[in-house]
Amino acid sequence: MSLIDGIILLGLIALFLTIGIFGQTKTDSTADYFLAGRKLRWHQIGFSLFATNFSASALIGITGAAYAIGIAIYNYEWVGIIAMILFALVMVRVIRGSRVYTIAQYLGERFDDRVKTLYTIFVIFLLVFIDMAGSLYAGGLLLNQFIPGLSANAVIFLVMLMAGLYSVVGGMTAIARTDMYQSLVLLLGAVMIAWFSLSAVGGWEAFIETAPPESLSLIRGLDDRAVPWTGLLIGVPIICIYFWVVNQNMVQWVLSANTQADARRGLLMAGALKTLCLFLIVLPGIAAISFLPGLSEPDRVYPAMLLELLPSGILGLVLAGFVSGLMSNTDSTLHAASTMITMDFVRKRRPDVAPKTLILVGRLTTILIIGISALWAPNIGRFGTLFEYIQTLLSYSVAPFVVVYLGGMFWSRATAAGAVAALIAGFGSALAIAIMGDGLDLFSLHYLHVPLPVAVISVIIFIAVSLKTDAQPVEDRLSWSRRRGDTDSRTGMRLDRWLAGGLVVVTMGVLVLFW
Repeated sequence: MSLIDGIILLGLIALFLTIGIFGQTKTDSTADYFLAGRKLRWHQIGFSLFATNFSASALIGITGAAYAIGIAIYNYEWVGIIAMILFALVMVRVIRGSRVYTIAQYLGERFDDRVKTLYTIFVIFLLVFIDMAGSLYAGGLLLNQFIPGLSANAVIFLVMLMAGLYSVVGGMTAIARTDMYQSLVLLLGAVMIAWFSLSAVGGWEAFIETAPPESLSLIRGLDDRAVPWTGLLIGVPIICIYFWVVNQNMVQWVLSANTQADARRGLLMAGALKTLCLFLIVLPGIAAISFLPGLSEPDRVYPAMLLELLPSGILGLVLAGFVSGLMSNTDSTLHAASTMITMDFVRKRRPDVAPKTLILVGRLTTILIIGISALWAPNIGRFGTLFEYIQTLLSYSVAPFVVVYLGGMFWSRATAAGAVAALIAGFGSALAIAIMGDGLDLFSLHYLHVPLPVAVISVIIFIAVSLKTDAQPVEDRLSWSRRRGDTDSRTGMRLDRWLAGGLVVVTMGVLVLFW
């Protein structure tokens, strides 16, 4: 890395830290610190959702997966867009109207404290060992190649220090403020690497001609390593619903919105930006097959592309974009875990604690989470590729909570006993599949084929136990109803439906282009 690259990289990092730490931030109440006072506008939500999703682990993991597998990896992205549209048009008014701080709090009020506690433990585990650790691992994997003498562990420590600093000081408001600027640099860096990748293979027509035919196949056979067509039907939708609808790391931005219209439009804006992932991450990974043939470690593809393609000056900008994605995902994940621990555990046990004390607990919790994630991150390399590590864990773990969350929202007869039984049965069945399949080799089952049977077992137990137990009255604010009024004007909702329809058309058009 040249001197000019270093200056650009350090200059932009210093800018992000200055914006995050010294910008005007109000943290007098728990709503201010944990949910930005519930005053975020739609563009802030859209940029933050996009930056949190378009993370360092996505740049490393998806680029590597595209290199090894091809365009089929984009199936996760377009199904995710559909999940975001459904969330925006159908479920936002329930979760926003419940006036909760976390999904765990919603589940506790809809069911009971057992479900709330199980969700909190489960999601904190995923945030620490997937979101946080995955991003830190990706950062260490790339940056130690460009900063001589700096180990991957040292990079992990520096990133967690930088992102944790303004997260601890300014809370959600500081995170939202920095995410806007980080998103712009991230997009600019991604555009640069995409441009140089396609230029390296001779342009668009040369790319289509030289790419292996199977790499441009969106729908794959049953024996596909990454996304068999059956997995696309029965596995990917459940994972995407969890990620965008049930995951505190994403839903916290919806809860922080100024109005329901801001929440809906922020989701739709993030979905529109998400369509760019095909051109900015997936296709460059496929293009790399031509000028970086024979790489045995897919997670090394993105760093190799930067070394091979980018001239001095541009490299510093792209690295700054990578660090932007790394910091943005890290700060949001830290804040989500901190919010759940503070508001779902500490406040529950000590309801008389002053808001400033809760904020202090949130800050100390953030520091603890950073440390645990940093210790685990170097171990991810033992589990194959980063993308497969993340998707395998999600495939085995998220279906029971998707069932309980959606069941509680859309079925008023659902009971707490049914929810607890569904979670136990779901996780028990997932563990049994893992032991018999991966442990004892009694059968071979692709990880994307796991979510559906686990979900079916959870649904059966959920319904059966709920019908056998007495149902408690459910407050209107905690369940979905077609008759329930929306606080926004009909004109605003009509506009959002048009925006959602346009997003569907654009997404389908992109898919048809590569069908």
